[in-house]
Amino acid sequence: MLFVAVTGLIIVTASCGGPAERIREKSSVEPSPSPTPGEREISGVFNVEGSAENGNNPYTGILTIQPQGDVYGFRWTTTKGSRVGTGLQIGNATAASFAATGGGKGCGVVLYKIASDGSLNGRIGLWGEAQYATETATRIEGRGFVGKYSVNGTSPDGNPYQGTLTIVKDGSGYDLTWTTPEPRVAFAIWKGSVAAGSFGGRQCSFFLYDIQSNGNLNGDWGGQAAVTFGTESAKRQ
Repeated sequence: MLFVAVTGLIIVTASCGGPAERIREKSSVEPSPSPTPGEREISGVFNVEGSAENGNNPYTGILTIQPQGDVYGFRWTTTKGSRVGTGLQIGNATAASFAATGGGKGCGVVLYKIASDGSLNGRIGLWGEAQYATETATRIEGRGFVGKYSVNGTSPDGNPYQGTLTIVKDGSGYDLTWTTPEPRVAFAIWKGSVAAGSFGGRQCSFFLYDIQSNGNLNGDWGGQAAVTFGTESAKRQ
């Protein structure tokens, strides 16, 4: 995966293969997601500044976050172009999968909170869907974030599923491969007690933001055609 990115978010200028080739946009605004304890409302308009790895290809622009059922709609308009996405939140972390306008069908985002025993408790959002899936992954092999996990989840329509999740290191990030009724391959970042990534194809990229006490966002971005990450800060208007 070579992800030479200039976001507006991100323009892919070169790429190569990877696991499973690294394997709708919804405009209507729905009632705000109901924050769980410890979650801060993230809707709003933000001024953004960001760049690719090592400060390359800097950009500025506007990020708008709007509620869409139990998830959020993200829209970036920057000096490098426009992108739209679907995001979700756990505690003081929020993550979004994004793509070019009209090109996000099939994209999704996973956001995990990592417990002290190494288990993963997460939410999975799909492009154009107003509800998220929930998932718990218990490690059965490996150390740290890398390893093999037993997965139990509930789809957005309430149906339970089971399977396995395998996580391997790849460049600056990680490849996640699910063997479940709906197999997926994602590229992700791990930061402390949280991890996030995108799945659905090479056009699908992601952000992982830390929500600051003042409501601003500080984040990292990457995608399924990359082994490096860019950064972005978003300040409320």
